[in-house]
Amino acid sequence: MVNETTQSKIERELEIPSGNSEDPFASAVRATRMPMVITDPRQPDNPIIFCNDAFIKLTGYERHEIIGHNCRFLQGPATRQADTLKVREAIARREGIEIDLLNYRKDGTTFWNALLVSPVFSGGELVYFFASQLDVTERKRAEEHSFLLNRELSHRVKNTLATVQTVVLQTLRDGSVPERVAGAVAGRLRAIARSHDVLTAEAWASALLLDVIQGALDPIHSRVGDRLHVDGPDVRLKPRIATMLSLAMHELGDNALRYGALSNGSGRVDVHWRVGDGRFSLQWKESGGPSVSPPAEPGYGIRIVERVLAAEFGGTSRIEFAPDGIVFQLDAPSAGLEVERTAWTAP
Repeated sequence: MVNETTQSKIERELEIPSGNSEDPFASAVRATRMPMVITDPRQPDNPIIFCNDAFIKLTGYERHEIIGHNCRFLQGPATRQADTLKVREAIARREGIEIDLLNYRKDGTTFWNALLVSPVFSGGELVYFFASQLDVTERKRAEEHSFLLNRELSHRVKNTLATVQTVVLQTLRDGSVPERVAGAVAGRLRAIARSHDVLTAEAWASALLLDVIQGALDPIHSRVGDRLHVDGPDVRLKPRIATMLSLAMHELGDNALRYGALSNGSGRVDVHWRVGDGRFSLQWKESGGPSVSPPAEPGYGIRIVERVLAAEFGGTSRIEFAPDGIVFQLDAPSAGLEVERTAWTAP
């Protein structure tokens, strides 16, 4: 067991003086308000061999209750085992790790600990683990509050969209609007609703492009199976782009199902995107379908796919009515797709 006397020896070995020192770095470790500990992986159970006063203040334990013990004494019933497992695995691999852990003080109260663990090597040998802590409880509470607000907002938005859809469809029916038009409006509203579902799962920060496209095309995929193929690397999109992309994919998918490659039993659609050299490109390619030709007048759906989507991505797009099926190409800068233009930045 390491006691306070032994800690004084360790402080000398680590050049962490107990009093004033001309070494500003050594003095900072002791005087800083950031809680810090040092553990010795060469001893059984990797015990704490040094802690500064800030760590004592954070946890409520006395120094003699800390020194010689593994850091797990800060864990409790509500600490997620998956999180502690990540820490143990990083230590076993002799790697650093940053993670938020729910920890317990001596009096039983909890706090969220932003833990940073770093290995210290000397001559290729692992000699210490250095760990800093930061109480981020208020940030975690704010995140939880934001999550609850987003969930409530999601329910209200979905209810509002359902109400809008009902009102619009009833209005169209009362106005003797053709069923085809009413169906197109309903489909577009459902596409927007599906994009909102994806964004809500991501707390409206951003969404994975794959999730957005799969969500938009899910009703079609359930009917045509592997004749509709979607793949590409992970790309995150800001909410407005995600919503418009969902709407564009719905338009392309609905057209393919009615008139294009998915209207027969053998055609297929391949959606693929890639990122490289600062550019993002996406392709929708139909093949094996009936012969297609450009419409006499571009409709709203084509305008969404070509003009609106290009504007939202800040790039260019085009639809080619090839004999074998429609090909849609989008090219845009890859930077900033996940960041809102209105995001605040420091002056």
